[in-house]
Amino acid sequence: MKVRASWAIIVWLVAWQLGSMALGSDLLLPGPLTVLIRTGELLPQPAFWARVGFSLARVLAGFALGAALGMAGAAAAARWHAAEELLAPPMALAKSVPVASITVLALIWLRAANLAVLVVLLVVLPVVYENALQGLRATDARLSEAAQLLHLRPLRRLRFITMPTLFPYLQTSLTLGLSTAWKAGVAAEVIGIPAGSLGEAIYDAKVYFDTPALFAVTLAVVLASALCTAALRALLNRVEPVLCGTAGHAGRLERVEHATDKAASGSKGAARMGAPRLHISNLAKSFGATRVLDRVTLTVAAGSPVCLMAPSGAGKTTLLRIIAQLEHADAGSVAYDAGEGAQAEPDAQAQAGVGAQAEPDTRAQAGVGAQAQAELPTVSLSFQDDRLANQASVLANVRMALAPASPAWDEAPALLEALGLKERLYAAAGTCSGGERRRVGIARALLAPHRILLLDEPFNGLDAATKERVAPLIRAREAQRIVIMASHDQHDAELLGAHVVNLV
Repeated sequence: MKVRASWAIIVWLVAWQLGSMALGSDLLLPGPLTVLIRTGELLPQPAFWARVGFSLARVLAGFALGAALGMAGAAAAARWHAAEELLAPPMALAKSVPVASITVLALIWLRAANLAVLVVLLVVLPVVYENALQGLRATDARLSEAAQLLHLRPLRRLRFITMPTLFPYLQTSLTLGLSTAWKAGVAAEVIGIPAGSLGEAIYDAKVYFDTPALFAVTLAVVLASALCTAALRALLNRVEPVLCGTAGHAGRLERVEHATDKAASGSKGAARMGAPRLHISNLAKSFGATRVLDRVTLTVAAGSPVCLMAPSGAGKTTLLRIIAQLEHADAGSVAYDAGEGAQAEPDAQAQAGVGAQAEPDTRAQAGVGAQAQAELPTVSLSFQDDRLANQASVLANVRMALAPASPAWDEAPALLEALGLKERLYAAAGTCSGGERRRVGIARALLAPHRILLLDEPFNGLDAATKERVAPLIRAREAQRIVIMASHDQHDAELLGAHVVNLV
């Protein structure tokens, strides 16, 4: 690729030289050697470097402001439709209005010295805005739902869920925006003619018919743009692994996170005089004309796992999602009873570093619909489709919902080793096999703070030997918690010691 690029450059330089020789006048078209000599004359001059610094400062200032406003606008538009509608007209104007028109109008408001800042801002803003908005909307909704269930902090949600998808869009828009910024900024300087700028030098060269100087200054602008773009690209490549939680870099930002909670590990249940229970009463759910759940009534006690069985499409996953409050029932209720004389468990969300209010110890109920729905105790769910951050390491995935100060954080490597993943701790989750990904999802669910554990087809993709290894571990860890599993396999229920409930 580099050889081909060098070959193409040589061809165009030869064509340039032949054109200059054909015209026979440096006033009309100076040759590349003449321009190179003139550039060499400019380089030792302090005034030339002062011009470069003047233009550089204003181009970078406009670029930074445009990029910041573009990203902020995209975040608002992605969150609120009204914000997108409000921003649509100015973004369309910024894209379509000629730079010359913006520059002439801006001269009425601003000093010529600061003209390039506004012009560059208006050129960069729509480029970053549109790309960032596309990146935000491309974020995997399933991962966002998993982040919601895990109560991820905003910083972790940004790193593990949003940035891996958003970053390529930002990288493209920022590098494109910076190269465009130089063209727009210098064009604005040529019109406004601020003293001590590269634009002024280009204007003077035109006035005095100094075509070699015009080409030399233009070459300086091209080189400055290329160097700035290369530096930005190198910077983005350097920060991408940290910002996106890539395997091998996932622990860096945890060093600056402040975790003050030192609650007991999620693997240890609280002492109870009476077993907590989950009461599901007359639960109904339809999707369009299809009735998925029809007046389901069920009680599940801690220490007595339940396995939901039914054909595909019969509502097993839907029931789990309602318990996890990822779906709302059309009718019925889901209620939690901590049991008589039960001691309060350590606040589950505090273990994850989330500043949530304390949950009621005796009874919490999830009613019908989205309005005024009370929170159930903290629920952990092993998704049927795993929902891992592929760019992050296996260890980072299972620690996603944990505070660095919690015992569960330190326990994570040992749990993964017990699940047969010792050699994969620092491998990117995207490189794992289906069975390995399944075990990572189970480990994350076991370590996440919870009082209710939901397992959606947890043993899919696991061979018999691995099932025999995983099931006893789940039984031992969750002996004092409410466990509900969905499965098609009677043997899976037997491995977990679960009572089978047929939904149909």
